[in-house]
This record gives sequence, C-alpha cells and structure tokens, in this order.
Amino acid sequence: MADTEKENLPAAPEEKVGLVQATKDFFGNALSTVKGKDLTSLVEEFSSEMTLVAEGLSEDQARLHDLYESLSAQQTVDKSETQEDVSRVSDALKETSDRVKKTETVLEGLQKDLDKLRTDLKTQQDTFAQYTKKAEEKKAKKLDTLQGLIKQLTWLVGIGGGAWIIVTILNLFRH
Repeated sequence: MADTEKENLPAAPEEKVGLVQATKDFFGNALSTVKGKDLTSLVEEFSSEMTLVAEGLSEDQARLHDLYESLSAQQTVDKSETQEDVSRVSDALKETSDRVKKTETVLEGLQKDLDKLRTDLKTQQDTFAQYTKKAEEKKAKKLDTLQGLIKQLTWLVGIGGGAWIIVTILNLFRH
C-alpha cells in the first residue's frame, strides 16, 4: 500500500523532497532521543517544569490582580477628587460671577450719580457765570454812575470856583 500511495502522489519538485526529508530527519532524531530515556522520568521532568511555570504564572497573575485593584482604587479616588475640585471651581466661578454682577450694578449706579453731579456742576457753573456777569455789569454801571457823578461834581466845583473868582474880581473893582 505504501507503494501505491507513492504512485498516487503528484511528482514533487526537488525542493519539496528535500524539505520533506529534512522534516522527517528532525522528527526521527527527536524520537530517538526520547526513546533512549525512561518515559516516567521524562514525564516527571516535564511535570515539574510545567508546575514551576504554572507557579510563576500564578504569582504574576496575583501581582497583576493586586496592581489592577490598586490602580482601580486610585482611579476611583482620583475621580472623586477631580469631581470635588470641579465642584469647588464651579462654585468659586459662580460666586465670582455674582460678585462681578453686583460690582457692575454698583458701578452703574455710581456712573449715574457721577453724570448727575456733572450735570449739577455744569448748571451751577452756568448760574455762577450769570451771577458774575450780572455783578460785573452792576459794577460797571456803578462805576459809570460814579464817574458821571464825579464828572458832574467837577463841573459844579469848576462853575462854583469860576463864580467865586468872578465875584471876587467884581468886588475888587467896586471898591
């Protein structure tokens, strides 16, 4: 039957024959190595090595689980702290916003008061300017009146003096 199977196989190139032969030799060498040793000792050696690997994997898995639990707990704490921080910042922003609104309201009131004071000051300046102008006009009138009076008195004194001189001269010629 082996001969018939070989005949049924398609003809393989030389490379495939070399690869198949190398594989067969490899497995043949591995089997011959195993056949030379006691199967029980091989099983025990394999079992002890697998136990050692399993223990190492178990320890690694336990450490990874502990690390996972630690990181999970830390993440929960960090998330809680972050939420608290966000809440505090949000409250502080709201408080600051309220203060800004109150300050704006106060500033608007102060601006209105300042505008009213400016208007009142302008009105008072205009009133003062009118009073000053009237006072200067009155002063100018008084000065004009006083100057007119002095002028008239000067004329009267001049006329009186002239009349006295004339009377004195006439009296002089009469005697």
